[in-house]
Amino acid sequence: MATYAKSRTTSQTDAASYGYEPNKFKYHTLDAALVAKPGDALYNQLITRSRNYQTDDEQTRKLVINYAWVHYLGKKGSFSLSGQTILNGNNSDTYINRNLEYLREGSSEKQWQYCDYTKHNASTSLKAMFDYWLGKKVYVNISDNLMYTRTRVGRNFFADTDEHNVSNNMPTTLDSNNALHYLLHTWTNTMTLKSTITPTKKIMIMPKLDWVMNRESADYQYGRLDTAAVRISHAIEPSVFFKWKMGRVRSMDLSFAYNTTVPDLISTFGYRNTIDPLQISEGNPLLHNSHSHTTTFGYHRMWLRKQIVLGVSASYRKDINPTATLYTYNSNTGVYESKPMNVKGGDEWKFGFNYDQGLGVYFRIMNKFALSKSQSYGFLTIVDNADPQAKPDLNHQRLLGVNENLELTYETEKLSLTLFNDLTLNRYRYDDASYNSRPIYNSAGISARIKLSPIEFWVRLADDFRSGYQTSEMNGHKLMSNASINYSFCKNKCRLSLWVDDIFNKDIYYDSEYSAYQRVENSANYLHHYMNLTFTYRFDAKSKK
Repeated sequence: MATYAKSRTTSQTDAASYGYEPNKFKYHTLDAALVAKPGDALYNQLITRSRNYQTDDEQTRKLVINYAWVHYLGKKGSFSLSGQTILNGNNSDTYINRNLEYLREGSSEKQWQYCDYTKHNASTSLKAMFDYWLGKKVYVNISDNLMYTRTRVGRNFFADTDEHNVSNNMPTTLDSNNALHYLLHTWTNTMTLKSTITPTKKIMIMPKLDWVMNRESADYQYGRLDTAAVRISHAIEPSVFFKWKMGRVRSMDLSFAYNTTVPDLISTFGYRNTIDPLQISEGNPLLHNSHSHTTTFGYHRMWLRKQIVLGVSASYRKDINPTATLYTYNSNTGVYESKPMNVKGGDEWKFGFNYDQGLGVYFRIMNKFALSKSQSYGFLTIVDNADPQAKPDLNHQRLLGVNENLELTYETEKLSLTLFNDLTLNRYRYDDASYNSRPIYNSAGISARIKLSPIEFWVRLADDFRSGYQTSEMNGHKLMSNASINYSFCKNKCRLSLWVDDIFNKDIYYDSEYSAYQRVENSANYLHHYMNLTFTYRFDAKSKK
């Protein structure tokens, strides 16, 4: 398989930063921050404002070759060899215009940036697999996969703040501090041993062991950093799944898995990326492996005559040396610096309850409930401390989460009505109580489907409610509705469909992420509040007589 793609994308990014006083922070729209003038109360809170324009011209090429051979060992097993070779390349030209205002310093700056980026990657792998039945109760699968990857990356970077050095919107001064060139060779061997054991008809055991061995060698140049490194790493990941069918309507399962995450080799180099002068990132040579183990229990029960299905689950996960991000902030310039660091591990408990029951012929009630309790750690932002040896403070986050999805359905041959309520509640607690929060999301509504052959109509109406978010525009009620109508003809071979999206024009994408070291709330507009008309024709596959 061979592919080629060429694309051009343009984007505009506006941003504003405020004084580092989280306790006094009040949400303001970005538009208000960008138009604030000297003398305005909001202007005095601002540190920086930026407006960036970016254009990317990109070309990608890819060639994939697969090959395989299988030899069957009667009815008991097989031996196979398979492989894959991938060749791909990427070339891109990026043009960036930055308009920066440093309000505390009373200065502004315009930057022109350009970089040409190339990446060539070649990888080939060979996998041998043997699977065999040892009698009727034991199945064994052994595989070994060897892969070699060669990656070459180059980036030349140019930047100017003097318009006299800019020609046709192109800077001409080489920024050697952000030039990047490296060659990476990687050998990866993955050995997997897994089995399915059924000592009785009611018991099944599925053990598995993965052993991943990596040898990476890199010749790396980033700005003034010029280094060569060889890293050999091992990751052993055992797991087991146990299932017990206690009867015709009862069963339970228990599982355990241990995982190891090896940090990307490039992230362990001491580079310093200053392409965005307000968001500087660094590597961390002291970064090391992270681990986790998870234990899960499940119980399932049915009452056939009462039309009830019940499921109960519980799980525990322990994180060991997870990776977090350490931020350093300068309140005078509004510049953030970040680098990955290992942090103290936390844990998480989860409990689930699923209930599904048919009420007579036409009604059905379903409830999915989950309760979670977790704790994690992260480093608090270092503010106005230029000492590279400064030790960050450790922050402790405790989370209690509730998720519930409740549905009541009435269904006949021609009509289906569903009342639903979807609740997500998270309570965050920190060492500093001023950071505590309790964001809530709840969606309650009704959906209906009417089938009047050859016409089918569907509509959904919901009240989406949010509260507890720092971004005030995310809070409150929003009436959401979608609808569709289908018309089938030509013996159901043809279908004409009309979809109406976001009838009341209220839909905005919201997302949030809360951790022990940062809180992120964002929103985005996307294509919504539209009508879509579709025609579909289905071709029947009929054999010739």
